[in-house]
Amino acid sequence: MKLEESLKNFLVKHKHGSHGESPEGLCPNCWGTQEYEGKFYEAVRNWDADVKTKDIDAGWIRDYVKKHLFPISLKQQEEGKVCENCKVIYKEKK
Repeated sequence: MKLEESLKNFLVKHKHGSHGESPEGLCPNCWGTQEYEGKFYEAVRNWDADVKTKDIDAGWIRDYVKKHLFPISLKQQEEGKVCENCKVIYKEKK
């Protein structure tokens, strides 16, 4: 799933905050620790974005994802999903 689509689904599901969760495909450690959660919600409020829109071609969303969230996306490696930012490995549940 693309990060833009993952964020859209996350925002629709968690209108009033995530309560400790992170969007699918992002490092939970970096999402919370570096406070991207608060920054993203602030950006949504400032731009008055309608997160329910089917058109996610909003340039500011892509720019935000590229600048702030792509670096904390999880990459599949042999040992599990790895965050290249904080180097935490998330192993698949069996």
